[in-house]
Order: sequence, then structure tokens, then C-alpha cells
Amino acid sequence: MSRFFKFNLDKKFFVKISIIIALSLLSSLLLYGCGFSQVSKTNKLKSVLYYRIGSGYFNSGNYVKALQEFIKARTVNPYSAKNYNAMGTVYMMTHRQNKAIKCFKKATRLNNKFSYAFYNLAMIYIKLKKYHLATANLKKALLNPFYNQPYESYTLLGKIYIIQNKFKKAKKYLLISEALNRKYFLTYYYLGSYYSKRGKFLKAIINYKKALKIDAYFVPAQFKEGENYFKLKKYKSAHAIFSKIYSQNKLNSFGIKASDYLKKLKNY
Repeated sequence: MSRFFKFNLDKKFFVKISIIIALSLLSSLLLYGCGFSQVSKTNKLKSVLYYRIGSGYFNSGNYVKALQEFIKARTVNPYSAKNYNAMGTVYMMTHRQNKAIKCFKKATRLNNKFSYAFYNLAMIYIKLKKYHLATANLKKALLNPFYNQPYESYTLLGKIYIIQNKFKKAKKYLLISEALNRKYFLTYYYLGSYYSKRGKFLKAIINYKKALKIDAYFVPAQFKEGENYFKLKKYKSAHAIFSKIYSQNKLNSFGIKASDYLKKLKNY
């Protein structure tokens, strides 16, 4: 090999390596922000500690203390996506949607594979009836092959498509969810909703029963089961279910609706 050829080969190799390094640095800046390397090891450890303390408060229902600890975690490490996701979750649970959306969006900018933050965004957009944004975020959540709970996103997609009367898509995603996890009660709840909307009330009841087998205290499934018995004119079964719901939930919306059905059932 001539010296000239060897020199050109080495030069080309050097250029390729330089491009790879430059791209790696650029992607790191985009993912973590310019100051990521400035977060000291001590502050990273403090952030983890504050996050764990905040999680403890959150799990016990103390959202005020939880948010305070999550803010401390964010302060010492503003480049951790999970800190923003945690703050957003508290805001979401306490009906402060705008603040929650900002936190979840920040989390996804710091980590564009953070499926849980995309899922949380979708939850808020469903509540706001912005279904196109909810769908887009759920599909982003599902792009990550290491997402441990994809069945939750598939189930929410099914829910959205039921609301939009896109039944073929709804069934497709709900069956995917069922195949991924046969112990996720909401999949069967929305399969029940799918069959009920399609006029297949017996199949709806079967799926509501599956949901209740997993979570016996899930009142929405109890109510829907009773409602579908009523549609099938199986009034005795409907009466038994609505009586149980009313006795246990007199003051909430399900108890009131169950009472309305019990009044109707007096005519049968």
C-alpha cells in the first residue's frame, strides 16, 4: 500500500470518527440539556433521595409533601425526566392540568422514550376531550420496545376509538391489550363497552364479569353489568346488581343512577 493511499485512508477514517463524536455530543445536548454534565454526583444522589421520599408521600396520599420533595429533586437535578414526570403526576391528581401538561412535556423533551410521561399526557388529553392529542401521545408511548406496560396504552386507544365510534380499531387494540396481559381489568371493561355499543349485550356482560373477577370492587363494571341485564330484559339480575350498588354507594353518582334504575324496575 502506498503512503499516499494510507494517508487518505487514515484521513477518511479520522473524518468519520469526528462526525460520529460530533453527532453523539449533539444528541446528548438535545436529550439532556447543556448543563447535564454540571450535575454533580452528590446532587444526583440527593435527587434520588428526594424522589424516593416524595414517592413515599405520594403513595400515602400526601400530595402536598410529595410535590415538595419532587420539586427538591428537580432543583438539584433539573435534567432528570422522572422528576418532571413525578411533579406532573401530582398536578394531574390534584386537578391542575395545565401545570401537569408542562411537566410531562418537559419530561418527554428530556427523554423522548419516556413512555409513562406520554401515557400521562394522553390521560389528561382524554379528560379534556382532545382525542387526537391523546392518540398521538399513546402511539409515542408504544414506540419504546422497553415500555413495561404497553397494554395500558393499547386499552386507552381502545377507549378513545369506542368514544369516536371507530369500532374496528377499538376492538383491534383491546384484543392486543388482552393478549399482552389477561389480568388487566380495564381491558375487559372496555371490551364490555365495545360489545354493549354494538348491541351484543350478553358478550358485554361476559367481559364485565371478567373485569370484576380481577377487581370485584370496580363499581363502573358492576353498574354496566346491571345496565346490560336491563337491556336484555333480565330484570331480576338487574335488580340484584342495582340494589347492591345502591346499598354501598348511596351518595355517589353510581348510587344515584342505580336508584333511578330501581325505580324503573318497579314497573316490571
